[in-house]
Parts: sequence; C-alpha cells; structure tokens
Amino acid sequence: MMHGTPRTVLAVGLSLLSLAGCGDGGQATPKAARQDETVRAVAVVPAEVRKQLLDGAIGVLRRLDDFDEAAAYEQVFDRLNQWSHAGVAEIPWEADPLIDRLPEELRERMPAEALAGSTFDAVDDPTFLRDQRWLADLAASVRGEAVDDLDIANRLFTWTVRSLALVSDPPMQPTPDNLGRRWFRQGEILLSGRASAAQRSWIFLELLRHAGLRGVMLATQAEGGDAADAPLVPWVPAVLSEGELWLYEPTYGMPIPGPGGEGVATVRQAAADPTILEALDLPERRYPVRAGDMERLGVLVAASPASLSRRMLLVEKSLVGSNAMSLAVPATSLVAEVAAGLLQQDGDVPGGLWAFPWHCERMRREQPAELQAEIARELAPLSVQLPEPAGDGPPRLFRPLFTARVREFRGELDGRSGAKFAYLAARPSETRIRGFLSSMPPQQADLLRRLVGQMKEDATYFLGVVTLREGEFEAAIDFLDRMTLEESPEGRWADAARINAAAAYAADGQVDSARQLLEADESPQRFGSRLTALRLVAPEAAEESSP
Repeated sequence: MMHGTPRTVLAVGLSLLSLAGCGDGGQATPKAARQDETVRAVAVVPAEVRKQLLDGAIGVLRRLDDFDEAAAYEQVFDRLNQWSHAGVAEIPWEADPLIDRLPEELRERMPAEALAGSTFDAVDDPTFLRDQRWLADLAASVRGEAVDDLDIANRLFTWTVRSLALVSDPPMQPTPDNLGRRWFRQGEILLSGRASAAQRSWIFLELLRHAGLRGVMLATQAEGGDAADAPLVPWVPAVLSEGELWLYEPTYGMPIPGPGGEGVATVRQAAADPTILEALDLPERRYPVRAGDMERLGVLVAASPASLSRRMLLVEKSLVGSNAMSLAVPATSLVAEVAAGLLQQDGDVPGGLWAFPWHCERMRREQPAELQAEIARELAPLSVQLPEPAGDGPPRLFRPLFTARVREFRGELDGRSGAKFAYLAARPSETRIRGFLSSMPPQQADLLRRLVGQMKEDATYFLGVVTLREGEFEAAIDFLDRMTLEESPEGRWADAARINAAAAYAADGQVDSARQLLEADESPQRFGSRLTALRLVAPEAAEESSP
C-alpha cells in the first residue's frame, strides 16, 4: 500500500499513466521473466505447504486493490512456479481435438507443446487467473440465492447487459476491412464497463461456467451452406438446461422472448414457431435469423488457449473451498452434450471452438503497440490516485475507481470497505481538485484535470448501475439521468445511461419516462430498446389485464 501527501497525489496518478501501456489492463504488470527460468524442485514438499503456495497466489489476485500490482503479479508468478515444481500430482491430459479445427493462423501461435507445458508465463498466466477470479466472484454475487438454472442465467445476463455498455468494436468476426481495435481480455472488459456484442457474449458464457451452468455460442451456417463443412456464423449465446437451449440476444440486450412474448425462447420453440424470431422485426430492421435457419445450427465453445492448457487444469484440480473456480473447459464433451438439445437428429451437429477468444490473443501479439495504447487510453482513469477519505490512522493513497471496480466484482458494495464508498471517493469536489493541482506545472495540471473529470464521470455512471442492481431506483435515476445523461448528453456513457435509466424508471413505475428514453436511443442497442419500449405497460394497465 502506498502513502503520500495530498499535494503529490495527482502527480503519482500521472506517473501511473506511463505504466498503462506496459502490461495488461492498463495496469502495471510483472517484469518479464524468462519462460525457461527454472524453480528448484524441493525433494519433499508437504501437501500443506503446496496448498499454501497456491492459495496465497489466488488470494493476492482476489484482493489486488490492497496491493501494488507490479509486486503482486511478480509474487503470484513466483508462487505458481514454486507450486508447480513442488511435486504436484500428474493428471490425465491431452490437447482438445477441436483445436485442430481452428484456422491455421490462430493455431500457429499456440502450439500443442505450449498447452502441454507446466511452466507458467510471467505476464499472461497471472492475468488469466486474475480475470477468472473476478468472473468467479461476480458469478457468485450476482446469482445470489437463486437455484433454478434459468433464474441464474437471467440474473447473469441482466448483469452483463446492464454493466457492459454496448459498443460496436471489436466485431463478432474480424475481416480485412474491419479488424477491430478493442481486443481486450476479460478483466479489461470488466474494468472498462464497455463491450461489443461478442464481448458481452464471452463474458456471459464465462459467468455461466463459473455458476456451474453450461453455455455455448450458437451459430448459423453461411448463406448457401448446405454442406456439412459450411462456415459457421456466430449468432447468440444459449444456456443448456433440462435438455433445452435457451436463447439470449446480446446486441438487443434481452433474452429472446418465448411464445406470446413470455419468458425465454428455446431453440425448439424458435424453430417450430416462426413468430418468435419474427417478433424481433422492426420497420427499420428485419431480424437476420429466421425459423428456417434453425434447421441446422452449429455449436461453438468459448475457450481461450489458457483454458485448454494442462497447467490450468492442474490449478483447477488443486483449488478447494472458497478459492475453487472453473479454469479448464472440456470443449469436445460440451459440444456433444449440447448437440442433444438441438434439432438435428440425422448426423453430426457441426461444432468447434469459438474463434473470438483466439482472435483476441492473435491480435494482441500482432498489434501490441496499438492495442496497449487503446487499453491505456480507455482505462487511464483507473490509474488516478487520491487520499482515501479520512479514517483511523494517516491518509492512505489509493486508486478509488480501480478499487471500486474490484470490490464490485467481489460483491462487496456497502460500508467503508465497499464499492460504493470507493466510487464516491472517485468524485472529488472542485475545491479538492484545485488544491491537488495548485502546485503542478500548467500542462501537467491540465492533463490531470481532464483525467480526474473522466474518472468522476465514470464513477457517477457506475454508481447508477450499482444502485439499479440493488433496487434503489430513485438513486439510480439520479445518477444515470440527472448526473450523467443531463450533465453530459454527448458523453461516452450517455447511451448506456439512457438505457439503464429507462430500466430504473420502468421498475419505479414511471413507464412514460422509460419509454421516452428508449425511443430516443440511437446506440448499437437501439433495436432492443425499440422492442422494449413497445412492450412496456403501465402498472395500472397491467392490473386491469390480469385475471
């Protein structure tokens, strides 16, 4: 933890910006360590010591807001390698055969020997484990007391579309004309609070897995694709439960409604009843998938290279208790299991790995400078340091926005150690800001003023999302409508604030206000907003229509 005087606070924040492009997530990452570096194996290491090494590594990742990140990642890497060289039991493992179905340009940078190795990577593996820890904690806190599969899936999907503002980049499938720029890993997506439809799908599927549910990307065959090997075009994520596949639309920000507009549609229902998908039509846009396209769907499993590796399977099998989490994806068996929920009974269901996570890794290696600049730009406000509001003991420097995000992922929302406290601390008054900037050179002060202003906007919006999640609708309306949308109508959160404020108004019974906001939406989610607006019913009308 770092301490300092208020006058040095924003200068420190500026120095952190210089680190943003040096590693993952715009945050400081461990110094590169040689991958062939060996850790001396201890002849006999007690099982309890091995457990402490692994639990210690995961514990650091769980509470990154309490550590200097550069030192934390180094510590995690060291403990992982000590653990792996301390007599970890061997387990059966072989490369998943679905890897061979990926395009060669995706496979060539992740050879089988890299997946089979037991040596941890100094940068990528701590980051992967950090992201999975955040996702596992999120899945646990968002599901709450829910036990029904569909109830859990609905809660996770609602969190995903409300917490990740929809953007158009990167695309579902990169093309030479549209490579995309925002090839963020999962933790970076969570920190930024912004995601494309593909990234929303990826996060949703990861949350499902950590909640113990099975989810896949469904795909349609490309036009004219009657052959068994016709290209698969990713469509929407689906949840397997009770032998059925339930459909969720990430671009529209809503589950695909079932018969009569009720509940969540299944693949079988959408294939048998053309009106289910036709109900997603609007005068300005015909929904691109029809009942006839359901006759031959494909199954794509969301699995990044690390989740198919031997070392992550070893870690997963060794984690117990509160540290346990799902790290390895049994891709081939999942395709086989999901195939039974599809309509095709005559022959194999086309399936494979979803290429999107692999494209992410490829783009990060082929465009490292451009990508790190994009990450640094978007996540820069999380680097700002401020004194923690007065409490017991001397003032402590902390990064309020980063701290708030990490606490929210853990489900710690209330109290002095909760996310809401840190979000409020990320909204310093103008008097405090002027005090911080008074001793700085003008150029540096201008840069930091803009950065702190962006941090305040981010914190205000995120507070609106958190209070909406907690059912505090009046507070959510205040943060999202008055303090975000009205104060920054052209700001980067305006579209998402409009959609979430509409949800708060609707939940508060103010249907007309909700409808007006949804009808004004021009974001990438606008088609879903239009449909939601059409289906809004005033509370009194709902009472009159009820039996």
